[in-house]
Amino acid sequence: MATVLIVDDSSFIRKQLSQAIKKAGHQVVATAKDGQEGFERYQDTRPDVVVMDITMRGTDGLSGASMIRAFDPQAKIVFMTLVTDPEVKERATQLGATAFLHKNDTDKLLEILTEI
Repeated sequence: MATVLIVDDSSFIRKQLSQAIKKAGHQVVATAKDGQEGFERYQDTRPDVVVMDITMRGTDGLSGASMIRAFDPQAKIVFMTLVTDPEVKERATQLGATAFLHKNDTDKLLEILTEI
């Protein structure tokens, strides 16, 4: 069972991912609506995995991931986004992304969580 922090500015997506993750037997320890809040929740909860959107109102996911990785270089961050820009994907990779998934690829996310 993995502990998970979900960071997405859409309450619908946070709820949808939470339900799928819990149904698969994992624990959602916190949710956040932007990268700054995600960083704060990460410090509070120290989850096994952060599931992070990239494009969000407020602090974006790349900035949030950067803060998390500066705090904990071993943090596992899975980006789930609609962004397809190769430069953004490269930046996520440079930040040490565990995976870069399309927002609808919940099955792949659950597979990753099972492997952790």
